[in-house]
Amino acid sequence: MKRRRLLIIGGGRSMCSDLVPQLQMTKELWLSHGIVINVYDEPGCYFKLRRIFKDAAAIGAGLKTVNILDNVPTGLKDCDVLIYLDSLPREDYEGTDSWMQRNYKPIEQLSAQINQYAPSSMKVIFCSMGVTCFYANIMQALVTKIPKTNIVAVSSHYGTPITYPFVSSLGFTLRNFGCPPVWGYLGINQYVDVHHMIQKCSIYRPNKRALEANENVTLPLGTERSELRWFFYMAHDKNSTKDLVTHKALTQYQVGRSEDFPKCRAICDLLKLWYRKGENIGDEIISLGISSDGTFGIPKGLMFSQPVYLKVLEDESRIWVPYTNFPMPYLPLPLFQNFIVTALILNEKIAELRAETSSLVNSQ
Repeated sequence: MKRRRLLIIGGGRSMCSDLVPQLQMTKELWLSHGIVINVYDEPGCYFKLRRIFKDAAAIGAGLKTVNILDNVPTGLKDCDVLIYLDSLPREDYEGTDSWMQRNYKPIEQLSAQINQYAPSSMKVIFCSMGVTCFYANIMQALVTKIPKTNIVAVSSHYGTPITYPFVSSLGFTLRNFGCPPVWGYLGINQYVDVHHMIQKCSIYRPNKRALEANENVTLPLGTERSELRWFFYMAHDKNSTKDLVTHKALTQYQVGRSEDFPKCRAICDLLKLWYRKGENIGDEIISLGISSDGTFGIPKGLMFSQPVYLKVLEDESRIWVPYTNFPMPYLPLPLFQNFIVTALILNEKIAELRAETSSLVNSQ
């Protein structure tokens, strides 16, 4: 009896009540007997988890199971996908060092548990209101059990709320538009590049016969084909949307349930692609926080959101890699470089916190 096993940490978050049923209905995740979703959060959130369990039971149909766990190690055993939703917001008058240290500790503990209990094939997906890329970089530094390419940070949900007002402001509908690329160190700074949003268009290409044909010809004079276009270059007046882009594309911290649906959709869409069957595995370009390989001038090993596609390796495993032909963001280069510098500074903080922890352990 085969079931794909998922573990959600941060089950008390509001989005989890929407995420669980969406995961249950994602058929790409099903094995012969469906999926098992294990949900964990701190004891104080137990009443919220009970509600999720009750709602999910109505969808079960014998193929899907939702369990509430009282510890993480149990959920890590035989786990295929770990989804991390938790975050620790900055408290009033809290300094940056203290905030970063508080966020470092739970990921440090989780990384140790992964090294001890998780299978080497497990995938880790970060999606929270917190410093997402910071979390992913910590795990990359501390986890030795799973490949770094299995650790990713969801980012497309930053672009979803921007797409409709931008497209509609220019008199278009959402049909055939892809989500705009998202760049940055998620949770600290990110840029939604609506200028390079892709539109799929149908075009008619006449053949040579069409140039010489008379008006009574009945033979086909061309074919209809699909073409991908950078949408922003179709706009006659780029300045007309400047205020909209500046206000919404340079995103800041956002709170509230309004963010839940885009996040759930982003997680499920990612998993659909990661586990999709068929030949055209790598034909989708999405935004995702991955460990950089040096493309786009992003230092190697730095977790950073960028355009990626799914690559199938010789052993049939799948990894997300940068789509090198994608244009650089429509953003002043010094500002983009500042994004990278900020990320590097925070990465240095991870090294400091790791050294402090090692010193403390050695002194004991």
